Amino acid sequence: MRFHESLEIVEVDGRREVRCLRCGHGLGGADENYKRHAAYRERPLLQVPSRRLASGEPPLTVYQEFCCPGCGTLLEVDDLCPALEIPESAVVWDIRLGGVGATDPLPGERAEEMARHAPSRVGAQPSDVALSGASRPGSSAGRGPGAKLDPVQYEIFSHRLFHLLEEGRIAIRMVSGSPVVAEGGETMCAFYREDGTPILVAAGVLLHCMGAWGFIQKTLEWYGEDPGIHDGDQLLFNDPYIGGHHLPDQVIIKPIFYRGERIAWTGAIMHTPEIGGMEPGGMHASTTELYQEGIKILGLKIVEGGRFRPDVFRTIVEQTRDPQLVGLDIKARIAANNVCARGYLALVEKFGLEFVRDASERIIQDSERMARAKLRSLPDGTWQARRYGDQDGLHERPFKLICTMIKRGDEVLFDLTGSSPQNPGSVNDTLPATWASLFIVLASQLFWDVPWNGGMFAPVRLVAPEGTVVHCRFPAACSTGVLTVGDMVPQAAHECIAKMFYAGGLREDVTSGWIGGHDHPSFGGVNQHGNECAGIILDTFAGGIGATPDRDGIHTGGHMKNPQSSISDVELLEMNLPLLALGRRQAPDTGGFGKHAGGMGGETAWLVYGTDHFRIGIVGVGRKAPGGKGIFGGYGPALLEHRLVVDSDIREWFARSRAPRTIAEAGQLRGRLIDLPSTVAPVPVREGDLFVYTWCAGSGYGDPLERDPARVLADLRDGVISETVAREIYGVVVSEGGEVDLAATERQRQALRQERLATARRPAGTGRPG
Repeated sequence: MRFHESLEIVEVDGRREVRCLRCGHGLGGADENYKRHAAYRERPLLQVPSRRLASGEPPLTVYQEFCCPGCGTLLEVDDLCPALEIPESAVVWDIRLGGVGATDPLPGERAEEMARHAPSRVGAQPSDVALSGASRPGSSAGRGPGAKLDPVQYEIFSHRLFHLLEEGRIAIRMVSGSPVVAEGGETMCAFYREDGTPILVAAGVLLHCMGAWGFIQKTLEWYGEDPGIHDGDQLLFNDPYIGGHHLPDQVIIKPIFYRGERIAWTGAIMHTPEIGGMEPGGMHASTTELYQEGIKILGLKIVEGGRFRPDVFRTIVEQTRDPQLVGLDIKARIAANNVCARGYLALVEKFGLEFVRDASERIIQDSERMARAKLRSLPDGTWQARRYGDQDGLHERPFKLICTMIKRGDEVLFDLTGSSPQNPGSVNDTLPATWASLFIVLASQLFWDVPWNGGMFAPVRLVAPEGTVVHCRFPAACSTGVLTVGDMVPQAAHECIAKMFYAGGLREDVTSGWIGGHDHPSFGGVNQHGNECAGIILDTFAGGIGATPDRDGIHTGGHMKNPQSSISDVELLEMNLPLLALGRRQAPDTGGFGKHAGGMGGETAWLVYGTDHFRIGIVGVGRKAPGGKGIFGGYGPALLEHRLVVDSDIREWFARSRAPRTIAEAGQLRGRLIDLPSTVAPVPVREGDLFVYTWCAGSGYGDPLERDPARVLADLRDGVISETVAREIYGVVVSEGGEVDLAATERQRQALRQERLATARRPAGTGRPG
């Protein structure tokens, strides 16, 4: 069976063996490999060079990679683990039932087979679950569709519903003054059934598609009778233990009434860059509990009976460092809900209430049907991937995330058992946040052609052990989880899905990891105009895209979590912040090396001016351990770099009509150079200080020694890679005339393979020799 670019499984005397396709070397029994590698996970194997190699710095250690003992082809430990075990004590969280109660039997003849891999859920309290309530989105637990829905009218209705949500998102962008919204498109609008089940979602950032689901259910539970839910009400939430990802993700929900009956909900969510708390910018790197991260809001009626509440509004905005920006964001959500609710009622008048309800249910059921059909078309199997974080939020102490994906029939289980215990700092995800992170890869990779609503989740299960980085216990801090753990979850799940696609023959759908790592500069203080400001910069929305089996990734092409990516506008940022952009460009040697290379990331240099009362920090992952990972022998992207240069001679550079625009040029300044970790609380800066950083690139696909030398030469000429990388990673030798020396290249590549064999160690444990 072909399940890998360089490996296959063959039957030998009734036993499954993993073999290298290049040389035929046996790599042990497929069914035993998981146990063989159990003690091997943390052992460094290869010294994989990063872009630092070009500057003469020592290469960095990357975990979990080794090479075939027969020919030196680059492989990964996870590639040898197609059969895994799920601990009997694991808790399977089913989003349809919120993880509460007895085992939900799987339908049909798959039940017995899946049960061997997905043990029964143990008892849980409602506060432990991602989404409470007993509704089953997209299943027969909801309202049944009308027996006779006119297909033409149904298509008109469903398309009109989606365009209404887009109108809501436009309203948000027109009202909000936040670059996160206006430039980054970080918005979500959605319609929900009376019980809170999503009917249809439109979003710029996919992690917000989970949005208001849990908040609506909590509103019904907490406030349904007292003070009641009335026509014209709008309620504001931001508790990350119920929904959203962290406190800056504020949601306003609005019930939709028709002739006195509540028939649906609409909701709008967006990231507000300032929410109070210990540090400016909403991303609190040094917090240890949620109470330190800002104001937590649990369903305040910002609009009551159609009347705006200035007392509630003023109470909220005055607890932040930028009340004008926060106030505009609140009014933007209200405006979006008004647009969506008005349009929904117009559809009810046009089509009739019964048709709207039945068609809404049909949309949910269509999503479940399409999702299950997609899963049935893919091979059954088990895949595993892992990622490593750089620090716990307070110290440079690594942690791990392990994702095991089991697909059987038309169901799929994502098991995160084995991930590290929750961190003491803010590098954590709540359970709703982990579901939201998983949605990113489901919507963009696995179910990219399925309407976004509750039906998409019907065939999906999640194991997320409580007390870990993917399911932290209240009141753990979690404000930076969205850019750390929240990036690692979809990255690991994406790798599993890519390998499943390959095993199913869907090579055109296989993609190596998108942006590897994440780094958002955060800031706060007094700007050049004397006004308070706070927020983040979204250069990472132009990250590198991963390579595929047939082509390289796209340089600075986008972000998996944001299908409408737009890099921050430099001039808009300069208008509102005491920062001048000295340079922003695509960064060489950042894309993951491979037979097909990952897209480049970028680097930016900001000069502080016009203030001595400003702070700059960074939030993300990928500074010490690669945030991304290539597949089938491809390298992950370069490590991120963040540097602050203070007390420098930069004014002398300006006097000579020069400006440091890159990481390398910043290192030439005379001054104090500060290397910042992947996540650090904003530090004081003053006029003349320089902040430079790189942002995330895409991962490679396949062994770089198999890349066409002509393409390596083209990359070298275009400035995508350096000469050092061309020779030491790709094994391509360029003659003095600037052309590929094919004979020398073949010798260099053979030498690199021999070097791999001399330095790599065979995986731990014993196995039958090949």
